[in-house]
Amino acid sequence: MWFAIAAAWGMAEATLFFIVPDVLLTWLAGFRPRLVWRAVAACLGGALLGGLLMYLAAADSPQRMRALLELVPAINADFIAATGVALQEQYGLQMLRAGFSGVPYKILAVESAAQGQSLATFLGWSVPARLSRWILLVLLARGVS
Repeated sequence: MWFAIAAAWGMAEATLFFIVPDVLLTWLAGFRPRLVWRAVAACLGGALLGGLLMYLAAADSPQRMRALLELVPAINADFIAATGVALQEQYGLQMLRAGFSGVPYKILAVESAAQGQSLATFLGWSVPARLSRWILLVLLARGVS
């Protein structure tokens, strides 16, 4: 059950849901530590699927997807545009930095497609971009608990 929840949460947050799966992962790290690493993997799988869906939709219609992103709490046109500029300047670094600086993955997916980054490049950078924060948070939560 926990793995399905983690996968669904990862996918939901990568699309339009706005509560990060860190909530679930840190709770599992503290209270169900035997399950947490498999939940991280499930969450990553869900996030990659959600990122893929956002990327494909944005490849077809980036403006429509940007408008949709603006409906998500705490996301606005300026935030999306600034993320796009940062990705153009230093793609890999911005992908890695985003998770620690509050940039939602969903914006990275849309802007990657809008800029014509290959799907392989986007998904390749997505793995360390998603995992780095989750692994750090899980280790911190385990240390605290």
